[in-house]
Amino acid sequence: NLYISGQLAIDPKTGTLVAGGIESHMKMALENVKTVLNMAGLHPENVVQCRVYIPSIDEWDIIDRVYREFFGNHRPARIILPVGQLHHNSLIEIEAVAEVV
Repeated sequence: NLYISGQLAIDPKTGTLVAGGIESHMKMALENVKTVLNMAGLHPENVVQCRVYIPSIDEWDIIDRVYREFFGNHRPARIILPVGQLHHNSLIEIEAVAEVV
C-alpha cells in the first residue's frame, strides 16, 4: 500500500496556499494527492481510503460534490473530520491510502 500523508491546498508551483474558498482548496488538495499517486505510477482509482480534515462541517455539501467529481464512479472509503484550524490556514487536509497492484 501507498500511504499519502496530509496534502494541503498548497500550489506546488508557487509554494503558497491557493486563493479562494473551500472548493478551490479541495480541488488543489486532491490534485496534490493525484500528483503523489502519479509519481508512484498509480491513479485515483487505486485509492481505497481518504481522511479529509476540515475546519468546520458547514462546507460538507461542497466537499462532497468535489470529492465525487474527482473520483467519478470510484468510491474509496472516506471520513470527513471537522478539526478546527489547519496548518497554513488551509481549509482542507487530505490523507489517502492507495492499493499498489
